[in-house]
Amino acid sequence: MAVKSQKLNIPEQALQVLRLLERAGNKAYFVGQCVAELLRGGSPMDYDIITDADFSEMLYVFREMRIVSQNEELCSVMVSSLGLVIQVSCYCSEIKDGKAVYTDNYLFDLARRDFSVNAIAYHPRKGFRDPFDGMECIKDGVTTLKAIGEYPVVLWHENDLDGNELTLKLSPKSSIVTDPMNILTALTLFGTENYEIDGITADSIKANANLLCLLPEREVYRAFTKMLLTRNISKVMIRFPEVFAALSPELLKAQQYKDRYFDGTLWEHIAKSVEFAPPAPQVRYAALFHNCGIPDCKCRDSHGNISYGGHAELGRITAGIFLCKYRSEQSVKSDTDMLIEYHDISFTEDRVALKRLFGELSYEELKKLIKLRIADDMAKPSVHEGQVAMYRRISALLDDIAASGECCSKEQLAVKEKDLIARRLVSNKAQAAAVINSLFEAVLAEPKLNVAPVLLDMVRKSVRR
Repeated sequence: MAVKSQKLNIPEQALQVLRLLERAGNKAYFVGQCVAELLRGGSPMDYDIITDADFSEMLYVFREMRIVSQNEELCSVMVSSLGLVIQVSCYCSEIKDGKAVYTDNYLFDLARRDFSVNAIAYHPRKGFRDPFDGMECIKDGVTTLKAIGEYPVVLWHENDLDGNELTLKLSPKSSIVTDPMNILTALTLFGTENYEIDGITADSIKANANLLCLLPEREVYRAFTKMLLTRNISKVMIRFPEVFAALSPELLKAQQYKDRYFDGTLWEHIAKSVEFAPPAPQVRYAALFHNCGIPDCKCRDSHGNISYGGHAELGRITAGIFLCKYRSEQSVKSDTDMLIEYHDISFTEDRVALKRLFGELSYEELKKLIKLRIADDMAKPSVHEGQVAMYRRISALLDDIAASGECCSKEQLAVKEKDLIARRLVSNKAQAAAVINSLFEAVLAEPKLNVAPVLLDMVRKSVRR
């Protein structure tokens, strides 16, 4: 908790903004993610400064700079200097009813933040102000997330920028409880590389997961989706199943269900499936929900054979409830529903059979289905490499069919029912439909036949016989 004098390599444009504030008689610090990123050896894209200046003072100080945006309610100004964006905000103890509550002490601003690594203040002359030991959470390339307010009261001693001695008792409220969205923020970071979650913080996340249901649904959906698309999502799901069950209680059954077909619980299988799926919302939501109905659909026949009839329909219902409740985009809802409905569809390397599927589903939908099937297979206890290789060959075959422009539906036939009726090759619509079906079968097998004169000649010869 010491004040450290280590230097950070801050760009001159950002230093200039801090100097302008100080020349006007204000105090200011660099704070937040930019400080943490510099401590990790990174290069921040933008910088945050907090100051004791009020909104009107900030506008005056930066009157000769380019102001990108300003928000009086949050007492915040964003300025740009030579391509670098710097956000300047007043010392704020909390955001209440959409407005910043001013405080005259930067420490109270740090105390209201989410994690200790984001509650480090830095000044080029005086060094770091680190009341919550955020610097200790960055070690050996790994950042540990420690929620502010989950730890004992902090007694902070320092000399301020004017050399005055200061002793302050900080009793921050739990950042997990005051803003449950920090739960999804922590899990999103945990799902990326080089992040861990402190044990006490992890316990708080699990204990307070139900608070997520009190937040605006659309905000939860955006944050949850971002988390679901992370690279290491399986470790998030396995360590924090309570968060998923809080948002979709039906997933609790999968978390408790064990079967000889899975290596561990069904939930562990689902977690691996989600991670093996490509980071597209529709495919990952389908991977999350498509097997969740298995515990309720397990049946054993008189011969002892086990089946899970109806589990896809139950998965569709569960996914639909979740995506409707949290107000997802319609495209995500419809694509996820389609993927779950067809996830057990039979694929073969037969070109004609694949072209028949084009009559039911689009090229994009079939490609997503294959990716879902590959993810599901790779999550099984023993990966069926031959099966996965077959799906990849089928995917390449789909690419070839799509590129060839071959006829894959009756609508693509060069001859229509009306053509047959107009030429009196059939006497009614029923006969026309039957002939079109026969022509379609012929064209599926031999694409070169799909030329109007050729097809009409085939019908004439058939009629003569």
